[in-house]
Amino acid sequence: MIPARPAVLLLPNFMTAEEFPRLAPRFSEHGLETRLEDDDYDPADIVAILAPPVCPVDGVAMAQFPNLKIISTPSVGQDHIDLAAARARGVSVTTAKGYNSQEVAEYTLAAVLMLAKDIVRSSADVRGGVWEAQRTSPLLISECTVGLVGFGEVARRVAVLLTGLGMPVLVWNRSDISRYPESRGVEAVASLEELAARADVVSLHVPLVAGTRHLVDADLLARMKPGAGLVNTGRGGLVDTAALRAAVEKGKLRGAVLDVLDQEPPRWSDEQGEPALDCDGVLVTPHIAWLSAGSRHRGFDTAAAHIIEVCSTD
Repeated sequence: MIPARPAVLLLPNFMTAEEFPRLAPRFSEHGLETRLEDDDYDPADIVAILAPPVCPVDGVAMAQFPNLKIISTPSVGQDHIDLAAARARGVSVTTAKGYNSQEVAEYTLAAVLMLAKDIVRSSADVRGGVWEAQRTSPLLISECTVGLVGFGEVARRVAVLLTGLGMPVLVWNRSDISRYPESRGVEAVASLEELAARADVVSLHVPLVAGTRHLVDADLLARMKPGAGLVNTGRGGLVDTAALRAAVEKGKLRGAVLDVLDQEPPRWSDEQGEPALDCDGVLVTPHIAWLSAGSRHRGFDTAAAHIIEVCSTD
């Protein structure tokens, strides 16, 4: 079946209203119409889906669109897309890999420094009515060892920033990192457990897949250096936040900075709510590490380019 009016379906997120008027003329130049989820359209016309990370696309959703060729996400992660279902249907899946690497690296640096200087924990003390400098344990940054879990593009940029400040850096990666120029000045370790035991701050830079869900669990937290900190800018599912909260409240960790949660936005009020939200010593931000004036549009532009490459009718 040939689509009568080939179209791109733009799934909703907080930037959809801003991106639609920007992208629609661009798609139109290449013979593609643009549709929003609530529009009245023929499913047979949809040849592409632009799917932000808060919009899951599973096999049931794909089956609605018999002419679907590509699902393109304006994010780096693709864990919101059923990749097996896409492969089975012959649908390409593309990401905006690298579009926000510098933004995330800089956020990670800021988070590491906040934990090294014990700002997260001491700020929580002050909010709780405690003014006791002796309760804090700031580290000289030259004596703060940072452990990077993964060595993708973001982690490599983080390594450059950290070593530039004279901070010791450990890396655990599933493959050899010596081929990367950024590996100079860092120490590769043989296991995640070794990294956890030696690092003053652990920062996560791996994708969320079946094998990495709750990579940071009660067992790994128990292996971490006493008084260490944790940074997560990857995906919320990498961390068992109930176990993290317990480790912070027991004083095992100095704190954590989380820019991602397993459910976004989280539940605030019910019994199934996010454990990290009201934990002193855990700072949570609303998935902003990727964000800057330039990156607001960069990811969508990359996703649109992938769609045009596959579906253009001009």
